[in-house]
Amino acid sequence: MSALVVASLVRALTAATVVVLASVLAEVLGPLWGALVISLPVTAGPVYVFMALEHETGFVAGAALNGFAANAATGLLLLTYARLATDRSLLRSFGPAVLAWLAAALPIAAVTWTPLTAFLLNVAVYGVGMALVRPSARSVLAPAAAVARPRPRDLLLRAAAVALFVSGVLAVSAILGPARTGVIAAYPVTLTSAFVILHRRLGGAAMARMAAMTIRGVFGFGLTLLTLHLSIERWGAPAALATALLVSLVWSAGLLALQRRPARAQAARTVARNRATSEERYSDWRDSSPEADRT
Repeated sequence: MSALVVASLVRALTAATVVVLASVLAEVLGPLWGALVISLPVTAGPVYVFMALEHETGFVAGAALNGFAANAATGLLLLTYARLATDRSLLRSFGPAVLAWLAAALPIAAVTWTPLTAFLLNVAVYGVGMALVRPSARSVLAPAAAVARPRPRDLLLRAAAVALFVSGVLAVSAILGPARTGVIAAYPVTLTSAFVILHRRLGGAAMARMAAMTIRGVFGFGLTLLTLHLSIERWGAPAALATALLVSLVWSAGLLALQRRPARAQAARTVARNRATSEERYSDWRDSSPEADRT
């Protein structure tokens, strides 16, 4: 077996393992954590790691910038799916979402982007998206039961899909150039595999809520790509990749902290309301009780 084939297999298996572990963690811990975990760069991350091993830093920087711009297309995919999934089948909800991604990604690949213009595009798309799905996103904040555990067949399908995706992107990167490679690498393979599998098992309403929550996390993924673009030529690939990952983790941790705060406040209000109701009922009972009258 040639060294090239061995290297390709190692890359594919490494990326697939990372994605499968992340998606299993998401399903076991439940929808809230699931939305945060699947929005981490578990698919694009291995692509950029291996890309940095095969190409110069300028190539990776260009791919990351165009990937950041194409991240806006992922926002449209999530917005479309969140709006349609509640009362539609997988094909009728996720199919239009993928078409929305293609309709946005193709013109994005033809534009020469700067960090500022790509940032403004993402702010516009995700700002509108968060506003439109805000009711659904808020409903995710309540504690929820854990998601059904994944079956071995689902894990194999996910691993195969990610392995093929990573191998394909790396194989055609030299032909496509950094701009188109970055756009292709930005396609949300993890989200696609998770939504396709979980839609049938959890139903459209639950997946619409998860998609609405994921919109916030995927905006942070865009900031990860922006960080990689700005730092890789200055600091080198190892430091830039580590910093980009740190940005993604900090963003997700911040979202988790912000969402737990209103959840705790709501729980405290519920406890106080129940206590007040109990005290009021006890007071009414004492007023109406004959024994209370005799005392």
